[in-house]
Amino acid sequence: MDIGIEPLSSMVLLQKETAPEKTTSGLLLPEEAREKMNVGTILAVGPDVEHVNVGDRVIHRAFGGTTLEWLGIEYLLIKEEDLQAKING
Repeated sequence: MDIGIEPLSSMVLLQKETAPEKTTSGLLLPEEAREKMNVGTILAVGPDVEHVNVGDRVIHRAFGGTTLEWLGIEYLLIKEEDLQAKING
């Protein structure tokens, strides 16, 4: 998928995930809890990125990176070192 943003060096471009408004059991989640979700899917990686690939779901630091809106979609441009874990499964 080419969205027109190519990360440089060890930067990674994520599409941030948002938490659902309800849990599977039907409980409503407050907006404050939904905003604390630090999960995203990697859409593009810079040439120096070593440990993650396009398509990986990752957990990132809450205050790392630069949030940007491009063509109506919110993304996060973040250093690879600010990624904390891959989500498997």
